Amino acid sequence: MSQLTIQTKFHTIEGREWGNPQGKPILAVHGWLDNANSFLPLSEYLADFRLIAIDLPGHGKSSHKSENSLYYFSEYVLEIVSIANILKLDDFILIGHSMGAAVSTLAAGTGLLNISKLVLIEAIGPLSNLSDEAPDVIAAAIKQVLHPRGKKETYFPNWESAVGVRMRTGDISKNSVEILMERGLEKTTKGLKPRRDLKLHFNSFFRYTEEQIISFCKRITVPTLLILGNNSGYPIVNNFKSRKQAVKELKEIVLDGGHHLHMDSPEIVAKNILEFLNLGE
Repeated sequence: MSQLTIQTKFHTIEGREWGNPQGKPILAVHGWLDNANSFLPLSEYLADFRLIAIDLPGHGKSSHKSENSLYYFSEYVLEIVSIANILKLDDFILIGHSMGAAVSTLAAGTGLLNISKLVLIEAIGPLSNLSDEAPDVIAAAIKQVLHPRGKKETYFPNWESAVGVRMRTGDISKNSVEILMERGLEKTTKGLKPRRDLKLHFNSFFRYTEEQIISFCKRITVPTLLILGNNSGYPIVNNFKSRKQAVKELKEIVLDGGHHLHMDSPEIVAKNILEFLNLGE
């Protein structure tokens, strides 16, 4: 394992790298409020690959946006493309979990990445809105930014309290929480503080329509694996039929587990990923 630092046009991106430095590259993108350690449990089973996991801007050890800037999905796509270009990744595999899978769906649909396969865990594209809901979306976001009730920094007196609060969100094991917290907390004079940017809690100013997201899915030309948990709090198994049909070569599998099944049950998730990656190779 080694630490990784990448300077993109707008951010300092931190990450971790595991496996074989000469192996086929995998770029891994974590979910909302998580970090690169999201892929630590999988790394043991993907040792033949060069597994690169990054902290998205505002997450983990990567830089935050300035106080007068907010976060947008399209900018995360920019960062993924920038990182791939800087690392000179060619013919690589893109893996994303949750928000990372949503971003990876859009990034793959741009055609700007030379990826050979795509693995999506617990998401296929971001949340969408109907066109006539756009005024309500931006109005709610503006109110929240101007009057950020309850949006203040959190400090924990000790490790156990931080883990306990994260555990109350459910759908993840204690061991997985501790793996994420190892990278997601920092010591301050006031106590342990989450490394994430507080602005990540603000509502989005903009959401794509369902038709727009489907247009990205239609542009994904590489074999794609969608992994879902049968006990996830996100009802993807029976939803997004049009998105799934739009991806030209999509394989969907449902495994025992919740939203963080790639951390809680890494062996079975890795087994299915490896079978998919080796298919036809």
